[in-house]
Amino acid sequence: RTTIADGNTWNHEHIATLGRILTAPQEEAHSYARHLADYVLVWAGGGGDDLAKSPHLARIGNSVFHGHCGNDPTCSNFGFYRDRSPTPMMEKSLLYKLVLNGQRGVAVNSSYFEHAYSSKHGKVRIYKVKRVSLKSKLWAADPANRVCDAPGSWYCVGQYPPALQEFINSRRNFKQLEDFNVKRDAASQKYHEEYMRRMGGGAGGRPAESAAAAAAAAAE
Repeated sequence: RTTIADGNTWNHEHIATLGRILTAPQEEAHSYARHLADYVLVWAGGGGDDLAKSPHLARIGNSVFHGHCGNDPTCSNFGFYRDRSPTPMMEKSLLYKLVLNGQRGVAVNSSYFEHAYSSKHGKVRIYKVKRVSLKSKLWAADPANRVCDAPGSWYCVGQYPPALQEFINSRRNFKQLEDFNVKRDAASQKYHEEYMRRMGGGAGGRPAESAAAAAAAAAE
């Protein structure tokens, strides 16, 4: 089947869904991933790898799945401490397990994800999703479930399988305050203000470490 993360950034809610899954504990992440994919690819090896970007993934996920990081829109509980040890939320996350599997005592649960491939220098790692839902896979492959802008068109908006409907329904569409085409509401305004206050050093503090620090931690 086709990729569900191809670098296209126009759909904030979809990116947030992937971020929410990747930064969740691996058992929970698997319960969603088994309905979406056969394999998961991650960039590893330090530098600007996926672990370095992961605090941003958590924040993007939280912007749509409110409560993912508690009441903190900056997700300060997902990152690294100054001694470069992971916070509990980071340590339990699927992405942390996939990127560092086999290093520093980190191991992915092989009943959920099985290592399938690593590139020569370990920059690319691919894992097979175990116990993939055949029902969801067949549903997604059925042309009758494609929503196209015209009959026979190549442009078809993807749909999530029914098994994920409750999960998808828990999303709150993100409203950028700079978008004049979207009506602003009090909840979105409050979320934005709290995010900016905390990122500016207000009570609650900034994230445990920045993405750059996370990259340094991953590289050593």
